[in-house]
Amino acid sequence: MCECGPTLRLSLLLAIAVPILGFNPGNRVATFATFGNAQTKELIKAWQPKPLAVPEGSVLLPSQETNMKRYVRARILLEDPNTGCVASFGDSLCVILTRFSRAEHSLVLPLWHPDQQPKSTFEDLIAWHAKSFYKGARLSGGGLEWNEDREMWVKASSADN
Repeated sequence: MCECGPTLRLSLLLAIAVPILGFNPGNRVATFATFGNAQTKELIKAWQPKPLAVPEGSVLLPSQETNMKRYVRARILLEDPNTGCVASFGDSLCVILTRFSRAEHSLVLPLWHPDQQPKSTFEDLIAWHAKSFYKGARLSGGGLEWNEDREMWVKASSADN
């Protein structure tokens, strides 16, 4: 048994119990961060589709073909030094290429994780951006290149959420 006083024992017990009680894996919240051009180039390497090791035939799964098109387009877009990204680190990595200016953060091309829910990711991003840049640049989805991304942005940013 501990040779310490009752106050110290209570403090030790609380130090152990509070983090355990606060842990709730079902209540995950996406975390966002912005990255500049060079960091984004490195970050999308983790997202790059990996070809299958097969001797012949298609080396990409059907979902990876779309991802590869997005990845190649992302590499091209990153030739513009004003292009960086907003990355979401929830249950999975999502990188959204963004053109940054003082007046506007314009979303261009999301690199979605297969399990990602685009509408809820956009909703979370809108809320995060409003808190993080409340007197700065506005967030815009008007520059999204893919139709399905624009449709999800409109649903997420509408007043009728």
